[in-house]
Amino acid sequence: MGRVEKRKQERLNKNKKLKNNNIEEPNEKETLYTTIKIIVVMVLLLFILYYVVAVFVTKEIDISGNKEDETTENSATNTVSNKILAKNIFNQTEETYYVYFYDFNDENRNIASAISKLTDDKVYRVDTSSSLNKNYVTDEDTGNKDAAVLENLKVINPTLIKVANDKIVEYCENEDSIVAYLNK
Repeated sequence: MGRVEKRKQERLNKNKKLKNNNIEEPNEKETLYTTIKIIVVMVLLLFILYYVVAVFVTKEIDISGNKEDETTENSATNTVSNKILAKNIFNQTEETYYVYFYDFNDENRNIASAISKLTDDKVYRVDTSSSLNKNYVTDEDTGNKDAAVLENLKVINPTLIKVANDKIVEYCENEDSIVAYLNK
């Protein structure tokens, strides 16, 4: 074998190695299938995450099978109108309104009838038993009547607050003082 033939042989060997080392690029169809698989997996993961949160965190879905307990427990909270969270008491559209803090599962009928007579001002209701409002509810005998900002607000069950121009202008605690205030 001469020099020319050796070079031809080396070129042929190089071409074979390059062909073997070239990885074929995926075609459009394979890319589309891969993208669809990724989207389907992500949707399934989000679906599973939603149900895990709904069952274990928010308890929106009850897997225990106690339908009677659920309906009696949630019937009080489902019929309450104008429900808000405590953190939203200054975020309402009216200039003057009342915010009534009480346990939705244990409403006081005397206060409820006195509040129902309010026709001029809107009344928003805050559930003191809700864990979302726990930062604003205290177990002490009295709340913070001098609270000027939301961060300082501490109320007891029941409490009625009158808000005007995003400031607390009236603050009543306990059944007797709330009913006396509303009936004057």
